[in-house]
Amino acid sequence: MKKTISLLIILFFASITLIKAQDLVFSQFYNAPLVINPAFAGNSTAAQFSGNYRLQWPGLPEAYESYAIGYNQYFRRANSGLGFSMISDKSGGGTLQHLTFGATYMYKVVLKGDYQLKIGVEAALGQNRLDWNKLVFGDQISTSGPILVGGTPIASSEIPPDNFNKTYLDISTGFLIYNKSWFAGMTMKHMNTPDTGFITANNQNRLGLPVLWNMHIGYQYVFDIGNKQVKPSFVSPSLLVANQADFWQVNAGAYVQLKSLILGAYFRHTLQNTDALIFSTGVNLDPLKITYSYDLTVSGLGANTGGSHEIGILYTLTNKRQESKINDCFMLFR
Repeated sequence: MKKTISLLIILFFASITLIKAQDLVFSQFYNAPLVINPAFAGNSTAAQFSGNYRLQWPGLPEAYESYAIGYNQYFRRANSGLGFSMISDKSGGGTLQHLTFGATYMYKVVLKGDYQLKIGVEAALGQNRLDWNKLVFGDQISTSGPILVGGTPIASSEIPPDNFNKTYLDISTGFLIYNKSWFAGMTMKHMNTPDTGFITANNQNRLGLPVLWNMHIGYQYVFDIGNKQVKPSFVSPSLLVANQADFWQVNAGAYVQLKSLILGAYFRHTLQNTDALIFSTGVNLDPLKITYSYDLTVSGLGANTGGSHEIGILYTLTNKRQESKINDCFMLFR
């Protein structure tokens, strides 16, 4: 097992120079478990439902919006978990829209000591949609702005693609190794590098979606185990590193639950500059958890962006007979 984990880590670093672009990563990654790693399927003893909404840079024109919903459940007799997810986002006021439906399978292996391993795979159907009429090309503008005829921009000589919808198959995989105190995982998304462009290209010019590598580690320290009426209190520092082509993102910080109160503070860095400070608060009402976070932009973009707002919702059912057998450190994700 040690050799297998070492090989996976070596493959991660060896492939960094081969991959290229940028995927959606929620600030509240802990409230979007299936988006981070398919191995998180079956994270609860019963069904878990998740919902996420992100509004990025509302101070700028045509803010970027993202949505995600998910369901996952563990099946003890099969040592397996199943999950289903939907991700939708739009940019440029809906000029480019993206929609993905995914199905996830996870298998769990009990290792020596108190270590466990989860391996997950996801098959997703993605669709990109382009509103050509919202695009403005160079031959439609001058130094003074758009060239108008009767209040309508002149037509462009650019030739539109034959199809404004692109549907593709997207395959991802990931693993988690953990015990009752810490976890470490890695995800390889878009491992088949699907062609997501609107223009048909031959194999030599194929525009494949670059692989997204995501490494995540965390630790859980429980300082009050609580009881049937009171939620446990714990702190969970964690680190997430994402790489896609030439883009890097590092999220580091800590999540704290004090009975039912949730607090969190993270910072996000892109290796070139510090991007944002992330502050979150919420409540865990068991089975419902609601969290709000705000990304304070500290990069050169400044406060004019309006930061970013995010809402995360988890509804986690419990199986009281099996709950006492849980031996992991994933309260952060429940």
